Amino acid sequence: MAAEDRQRNQRIDWGRATIAALVVSAVGWIQFRYVLTHFSNGGHLLDSGWFASLLGSGDPLLTNPRAIDGLSYFAYHLTPWLSGVGMAAHAAGIDGFLALAIHQGAMFALLTAALIALALREAGWPGFLLGLAAIFLMTIGDLTLQIASYPHYEIAIVAFAALGLAFGRNGRPVLATLAFLLATLVREDGGLYAAVFIAVLAAVSGRRAVLFGAIPAIAASAAMFWIKAKHFPGFSAFAYNYSGDNWQHLTADFVTGRLADFVHNPLAVTTLLAALALATQSRRYLVAPLLLLPLIAAQLLAVRPQLGHFTLYYALPFLVIWVALFAGAGRTGTRRHPTLEALIVLAGILVTSGPVQFILSPPSYFPVFAAALVRPVVDLPALARAAEAALIPDACVSKGVAALIPNAVTPSQVIDPTSDLAACRTIFLFNGDLDYDDLAPKMADRVAGPVIAGRIERYDQRP
Repeated sequence: MAAEDRQRNQRIDWGRATIAALVVSAVGWIQFRYVLTHFSNGGHLLDSGWFASLLGSGDPLLTNPRAIDGLSYFAYHLTPWLSGVGMAAHAAGIDGFLALAIHQGAMFALLTAALIALALREAGWPGFLLGLAAIFLMTIGDLTLQIASYPHYEIAIVAFAALGLAFGRNGRPVLATLAFLLATLVREDGGLYAAVFIAVLAAVSGRRAVLFGAIPAIAASAAMFWIKAKHFPGFSAFAYNYSGDNWQHLTADFVTGRLADFVHNPLAVTTLLAALALATQSRRYLVAPLLLLPLIAAQLLAVRPQLGHFTLYYALPFLVIWVALFAGAGRTGTRRHPTLEALIVLAGILVTSGPVQFILSPPSYFPVFAAALVRPVVDLPALARAAEAALIPDACVSKGVAALIPNAVTPSQVIDPTSDLAACRTIFLFNGDLDYDDLAPKMADRVAGPVIAGRIERYDQRP
């Protein structure tokens, strides 16, 4: 009977492993393809084109494209990781668009693998419910889809740190250390995120000695902040994002308005309510929310509205909390209601899933999932070459065009709906990009020229 039980368990493990591999592969493919559809059908985010340009350049110092400025990207964020990936991609002959797509697909796949590994620590119904929650979070979770819809390399911080947490929970300290080390290299604040995950690992494993691992992680971040300030001046990321003009934006109306927006943000509220509900079962669930509270408060009061409203990839703090909740639900030791804890995690994920939020407050970000499945992909290097060949001196371009050819235009040439178009003799619009619906009606008094590759429209002033 014992041999039969072992065989049955092995079959179950193989079945779970197969399902997990399929889910991880599906998530990676969806995120990979979404980046390519993003550029093919209106790559409206100049940031995405910025990162694709950096990855395709092979420049270890990551010199910014002309559409941004002449600085090194290290003046914005110190990222040995992006530098290394860019050099590897360039050496392999991979263009920047494909390199960014591979990066995003791989990082979301790693994050999915880490969540599933944490979920599968549990047996029976708790493990099944947590597994479902992991699948839903990474495929149709509105939080994940928001982050994915704004392709930024910083997802690697959470992916590596979550992988370190999963390795640590499964008794793989060497691999855990390597994963946490990679997290510290993604950006100068990567070590601080890694320290949060290390603290969570110490709490859920009951091994306080693990906390000592947070010291080198914090030290690595401090060193990277110092290197950035000392050797890569030229851009104050803190002032631009947070303090603005000496915090003069912090009026009473501003603070109350931001607080009201926070209360009405389903991602923020659901995440914190889930953590509080789980804290009734164990105080370990409060470790990540409490450690991230200063960052959440700083973003809430930040001068840049994107940070303060926790949308798109700026919602990363809440994704960190959800990863910590998965780890807490799979903790060791005596537990009173493991199924209830797993149900709370699953319910929180379902409430903020893409389909539910799409119904409650369209458009939400559910179309990100659909876009990866149904929208076509074109030869992006060829499209970029065609756009650059058609460009004339001093022409104005929309952000979708600039994202394709950021080295061919200057910041003054990039327009948005608030721009004064009178000085633009020729304008190129990417049909389908973020500003297209606002800019296209303003072309009514211009002469339409040839359309490049069926996507980029040209408009000239009338003689």
